Amino acid sequence: MYKKYQYNTETGTKALEIALKICKSKKVIIPTYTCEDVLTAVLNAGCKPIIVDCNKNLQIDVASVLKVVKEADTIIIPHMFGIQNQVAPFKNFNLKIIEDLSQCHGLPGLGDFADVVVTSLNKSKWLDKKGGGYIWTDEKLNIDLSTDHISDCNIKTKYNNRVTRAKELLNAGLDLIGKDIPNSWLRGMYFTGTPTRKPYIPLHKIYGKFDCPIVDSYSNKIDWVSIFD
Repeated sequence: MYKKYQYNTETGTKALEIALKICKSKKVIIPTYTCEDVLTAVLNAGCKPIIVDCNKNLQIDVASVLKVVKEADTIIIPHMFGIQNQVAPFKNFNLKIIEDLSQCHGLPGLGDFADVVVTSLNKSKWLDKKGGGYIWTDEKLNIDLSTDHISDCNIKTKYNNRVTRAKELLNAGLDLIGKDIPNSWLRGMYFTGTPTRKPYIPLHKIYGKFDCPIVDSYSNKIDWVSIFD
């Protein structure tokens, strides 16, 4: 599943750092609306982050990537909040592709176009083992091979459970972000005028560089309801 070899790592951040080393990355495109640990991994690996905007479905914005594609050698593509990003278009950009599945497993096509695939196993992530990470690669690495491989059956069970819970929220009248995207399982993300919990501070705000006007227009209007197993 995903790639030929699966390895355990200490954290999801460490998995990303290893992935960047495998790709020999120097300049890395990342979306602004994602976990701060993605930015941390890029900096820890000695790479330059290039932070780009996200669309209204909270996924990395293709048009924003096109503006900076010649400045980078690698792109990290998270599938945010269970909404599947379309990775195929990025294959034409002459970039190494790292897919981050921390918030999305069980959908067809995940990992197909990636050079390396990673996931966090931290609390609240899609596969919650209370810590650690996985990395999938076609390259054999000199690190311990995982002894607790993820099973397709386990992923399908979790996927079905989460889809059921998302449908319950939709039926209750909550207008979930990404509800019209085919094949996605939905985390309970929605726009509101008065959010009680903000999932993320945009990375361009943390890093202090780059303009991301789309995310700026909605980052203070997002709230969420957990539908974790």
